Amino acid sequence: MKTSGFIAACALALAAAAPVSAQEAEQAVEASAQPASADAAVPALEREWGFLRSYGMDKNDEVVSAVLPELEAWLGANPESGSAAEAQLLKARIHLRLGDYRAAIVDLLKHLQEYPEAASGPSARKLFEETAKKKLGEKNASVLNEIAKVAGSSDKAARLAGAFTALAGRVGPDFYVPLAAEFRSFFGRFPSYAELDALQLAFADLHSRKEEFIPARLAYEKLIQVYPSSRLVVKAKRSLGDVLANNLKEYDAAIPVYQAVAADYPGTEEAWAAYQQLAKLSERQKKYPLAVDTHEKIIALYPDKAAAYDSFVSEARILREEMSKHPEAVAVLGRLADKYKGEKAVEALYLAAKIAKKDMKDLATEIRMYERIAAEYAEDAQAPKALFAAAEAYENAGEFAKARDYYGKVSDKYPKDSLASKSQKRVNAIMNK
Repeated sequence: MKTSGFIAACALALAAAAPVSAQEAEQAVEASAQPASADAAVPALEREWGFLRSYGMDKNDEVVSAVLPELEAWLGANPESGSAAEAQLLKARIHLRLGDYRAAIVDLLKHLQEYPEAASGPSARKLFEETAKKKLGEKNASVLNEIAKVAGSSDKAARLAGAFTALAGRVGPDFYVPLAAEFRSFFGRFPSYAELDALQLAFADLHSRKEEFIPARLAYEKLIQVYPSSRLVVKAKRSLGDVLANNLKEYDAAIPVYQAVAADYPGTEEAWAAYQQLAKLSERQKKYPLAVDTHEKIIALYPDKAAAYDSFVSEARILREEMSKHPEAVAVLGRLADKYKGEKAVEALYLAAKIAKKDMKDLATEIRMYERIAAEYAEDAQAPKALFAAAEAYENAGEFAKARDYYGKVSDKYPKDSLASKSQKRVNAIMNK
């Protein structure tokens, strides 16, 4: 039954039971069906505020504590009331009285941004500055006073969003509970605010900085889903991946997030960070083909970064140790030696020779690595060492003529090297066999 019908029925029932005329009963029905006028609602609103103000200043802390949620509800429903600024200041005073200075500071910050011209403004400013200095010290008070400066914008929503974002970014974790409540209130109150995506990112970052990682994850995902065309989606996706990987340890969930960032935002800082994370996570989760592919992309897309060298090394290791793709590992090390000269190249070529010898049983490939070292670094101490290694490899394989030839190259080309005399002894031993 609709409300008006219910009231009418009650009126008719009363008419039947009470000694009144039918005309009086009909008039009662008509009166009950009339909506209350706006003029009648205003005094009621102000009477409610008077009630809250009276008990909000009661001497009994339990009474004040009990009236606080009622005051918060009244403010939430009537932020544009002529008494709202005074109510906001009362709310701050109650929080201070009950020992919650953090909530009081957020209350006062909101007062300064929402009601900059209110008669209660000077009192709110004074209380804000005194509380910040007393509770947080000079340095942090200075930060808060800077945040509290009323911006030039005439847009109330923009002022509030700017203040909440600044507070979240600079000292947010210390004010997490009351500040998070203000973010939620803002989203409900200003659904058409043009920069809700930026505020959503600030809210998500606030959760993350407070180490509230489940709410952070949800907040990042909300931005991604609700504002898909936002320029901030790339930041949200990177942060979401980091929360999943670094904090929640949900590695398999993080991998596709990083893949999307790397693929959709090439050349960005976020893409670079995503590739680095993908390289680690894919190997950790034993997704070895993905790990190899990621290292290849790092090598190709970021050739001048130090991480490119690490990717060469890591890719070769994965191919060898995890995938048993030994020729491919040797090829990667060969490419490493093409790009990085000197010690890094020599080390890679020796490793390639070791893989050829132990894993592939491929003498020709092993010798080719030694020959390359000797040819490309002929003036380096590594050259005689590589020739001697080739000679030993041939000798161990029973190819004594080739072994004798390589030992001879050591003694002939590098007669002053310590390996020269040792090579001559090996030649003599072979000749005497």
